[in-house]
Amino acid sequence: MDYIFEAVKDNIYVLAVWDESWGSYNNCYFIVEEQSVTLIDSGKQQHAVFIEQALHNIGKSVDDVILCLATHGHEDHVQAASIFKHAKKVIHPNEKETIECPEPDQFLYELPSDGHYGEFDCQLVGYHTPGSVVFYHKPSKILFTGDFLCFFGDPLSPDGLVSVGPELREEWLKYLRNGGVPNKHLPPFLSGLEILSRFNPEAMCSGHGGVLTGEINDFILALLKTGEKLLETAQITE
Repeated sequence: MDYIFEAVKDNIYVLAVWDESWGSYNNCYFIVEEQSVTLIDSGKQQHAVFIEQALHNIGKSVDDVILCLATHGHEDHVQAASIFKHAKKVIHPNEKETIECPEPDQFLYELPSDGHYGEFDCQLVGYHTPGSVVFYHKPSKILFTGDFLCFFGDPLSPDGLVSVGPELREEWLKYLRNGGVPNKHLPPFLSGLEILSRFNPEAMCSGHGGVLTGEINDFILALLKTGEKLLETAQITE
């Protein structure tokens, strides 16, 4: 496996592990303080070695990770959390019945649907899974979208892992226009986009592929406008 580890902003880092079996980068994120690390999503079990290497690269170890926040319960977001023996691991209660983790009891099912968790605003967006949430990290103005809005299987921007990513933005709009989100799923998807549009973040960190910087709300609003037109057309033709 190949991986990329680089800074998103100040003390926030992205680890993107190439998963050959899925044909996609799987991402997790490190928020690094002087005495501790918070991890957002933790990858598959086989990705644990890359997480340990990434921590070593910034002078940290698994024992420095005190909090693991999961955007949802799919295997590529929760399984490697098992290496953090001293961390609090938290996920939304709606994921309790379907979490893809050999040790589901290591997680606390207490993320709010609409509220705060430490330095984060946490919002339930659903759509991808019943308990999919997004996190807005207020100090850095970074939005973590998990797989609600991600670039699964898309090539990275020519400008790298962390970039403005105009190609990625256009690819998502094309995917939406071409029916990538079925009509019956448009209402919950649009509701989630409306939640995202409240934050006006400086960067968007997704569960797979590129990390976007700059004018994030313009991208979200473009998706909203496109999706609303599609929904209106679908309702007219019914």
